[in-house]
Amino acid sequence: MLSKVLTILRRISKIIAENDDQALILDEIVKVLAKNLDSEVCSIYVFNDDREQLVLTATFGLNKDLIGKLKLKPGEGITGAAFKSGEIVNVANPREHPKFKLVKGSGEEKYKSFLSVPLNVGGRHVGVLNLQKINDEPFTPSITDVVKSVCTQIANLIISSKMLKELATDSDEAQAEVSKKKKQVVIRGVSANAGIAIGNAVLFAKTDYFAEIRPERTLAQAKEVLLFEHALKTARKEIAELSTKAVSLISEADASIFDVHILFLDDKTLLDAIKQKINDGYTVESSLKFVNDDYQQRFSRLQDQVFREKALDLKDILLRILKIVMAMRSGEVRSDDIEVQSRQIIFTNELLPSDLFRMPIDRIAGIVTEKGGATAHVALLAKALNIPTILGARDSLENVRADDEVILDCHAENVYIRPTENVKSHFKDMIQLSSRESEEDYSDEPSVTSDGREISLRGNISLISETSILKKYGAKGIGLYRTEFLFMIRDFMPAEDAQFQVYSKIFKEVKDDEVTIRVLDIGADKALPYLNFVKEDNPVLGWRGIRVLLSQKELMKTQLRAILRAGAAGKLRILFPMISCVSQIIEARQVLSEVESELHAKNIPHSDNYKVGMMLEVPSVIFALDEFLEYVDYMSIGTNDLIQYTFAVDRGNEQVAYLFNPLHPSFLKMLKFISGAFRSRGDKSLAICGEMAGNIYAVPFLLGAGIIDLSMAPRNIPAVRKVIRAFTMYECVELLEKVVGLGNPEAVECLIKQEFSKKGLKS
Repeated sequence: MLSKVLTILRRISKIIAENDDQALILDEIVKVLAKNLDSEVCSIYVFNDDREQLVLTATFGLNKDLIGKLKLKPGEGITGAAFKSGEIVNVANPREHPKFKLVKGSGEEKYKSFLSVPLNVGGRHVGVLNLQKINDEPFTPSITDVVKSVCTQIANLIISSKMLKELATDSDEAQAEVSKKKKQVVIRGVSANAGIAIGNAVLFAKTDYFAEIRPERTLAQAKEVLLFEHALKTARKEIAELSTKAVSLISEADASIFDVHILFLDDKTLLDAIKQKINDGYTVESSLKFVNDDYQQRFSRLQDQVFREKALDLKDILLRILKIVMAMRSGEVRSDDIEVQSRQIIFTNELLPSDLFRMPIDRIAGIVTEKGGATAHVALLAKALNIPTILGARDSLENVRADDEVILDCHAENVYIRPTENVKSHFKDMIQLSSRESEEDYSDEPSVTSDGREISLRGNISLISETSILKKYGAKGIGLYRTEFLFMIRDFMPAEDAQFQVYSKIFKEVKDDEVTIRVLDIGADKALPYLNFVKEDNPVLGWRGIRVLLSQKELMKTQLRAILRAGAAGKLRILFPMISCVSQIIEARQVLSEVESELHAKNIPHSDNYKVGMMLEVPSVIFALDEFLEYVDYMSIGTNDLIQYTFAVDRGNEQVAYLFNPLHPSFLKMLKFISGAFRSRGDKSLAICGEMAGNIYAVPFLLGAGIIDLSMAPRNIPAVRKVIRAFTMYECVELLEKVVGLGNPEAVECLIKQEFSKKGLKS
């Protein structure tokens, strides 16, 4: 239910953001609800306080000619009864209800189920939402729960609309001006990192120093060259300091974020171009401006977006040199620190990596820039630092003022400036619903079912810094270390020793527990700037995962050498991604064997007792499990992709995201089938590392299928452990047997919520 509520709330949020007309908004909302709640009819009645009438304001499925004309008194009909009592009415055969009233010409005669939910907010009744369908059975509890969740949003919308109407009738010009200033503005952009952020705006005004420079000549060329050389030396020192700070925050980064800056500082062609301008009789400042303008134009003409983004890095380093030169001339002491108060959202034209590392990271709630794209360094840093960020939000600076309240919805890629009360209420609900952060601290309680079966709970991580929270939440090792960030943060493939250093730190932090390292899973939405990724119509089904690795064997060998060397210090499990046919895992193992032989021949210490596994995320594997099991020690189910490929659904597409449901009976049946294939192979093990492992509702079904090795975001572990300890394995098996025969995921959710209630578990 959670995913469905979030999907509906996001769609309603988008509708509200894109429209000003309340009638149009409600008309779109009833369509969304009918489509997503298996209903033929959805109608909204709004209460007119002056006339004390419920007025049909929007409908999908009934005669639209009745909108504004159909009016009911409180207590009249089922709708009026629900409004007057403030209680939900959910009936089959509504004609048998004592309050039933047939509205002629409405077309509702054929509908045999009726759900009427009062629209209440703050104890105030503002209307009613009705659902109707042809089936003669009451709406399920899960559907009712979804409707209740979205009704608060709709009630707030109605209240907000009434308030706006009252303001519109106020003829006072000053009041109108205040209202205008406070008007909500919604800006679209490109999400660089997922999440929702709420805070006050702070404007980071980047002075365009180059635009202010006017060409200036000098006869002291020798002095200007010396000044330039001194500025270069200072710039190298500052970049080294920033690099140290970057490593302290992101261990995977090394000095790589600023490597491109060092390359520019050592680029003979670039430096010669600046010196040539100085020798032509221009000041250092003027020379830097000429060269910057020239190179920015060159970069803008490049076809590849990744290379165009490098223009920002060049501008960053040239600006640094320029400001050093300006400070040297004036004798002033430069301060690079950027002040940010607590939990603010940064608005700026563009943000460079050096800008970000000069800010107090812990005080930044979110980032909005007018320039930049998903391949920019700041996008990768935002992801690594877990800062909700939207780039390319054009005109945002024209619409925002310092201290304006702002909401970033990085899921829908919207920036809400001065959001309405309705929008704020909506996001408050979303944050509460989507939060899985456990309030419990780490407990020494073992992860065992109530009948004593031990369950392995491991952590999924992407950064070394995340290892510190494994113990806090009680993770027993790492079930999935994603190595992609290590590659994405660089403009070139990380060297073997650089990778070895990072992987070694992982083993040092985890100590005696197992570490599962997934070999580079690149492609789809994770392209590398230094590999020739061509534009694909459907990259999710294209060149990604093992397909990339087997076509770039030197890249693959370099990583495997680093992994095996680091694995000598711990318990290593290697995981190959996106395997879809047996030949791929055979070839991957051959490459691994070659790498191990090379290390052995050179007497380089390395792991020789590691385990080899593969991700199970492509349906083709399921029907050849016995063949695949001949070549691996274990498999790890990646539910995110497996669900996507099974149901042919892109969960990032709002139009079909509601179809992405891990509790679908068909998918649970599939997991049961997969696990069954492992029971006769005692020497092989099965784990699950997709988001489903951290879904508290899914856990009993996973145990019932016999999957007892779960890896998830560490913060989900306490809540999952609590569920595990509440059930016996027998109960889990029985639950799975019940749900695989059900017809839809809503019925599954209803059943498991009932079980949670019996166990006293929070749902």
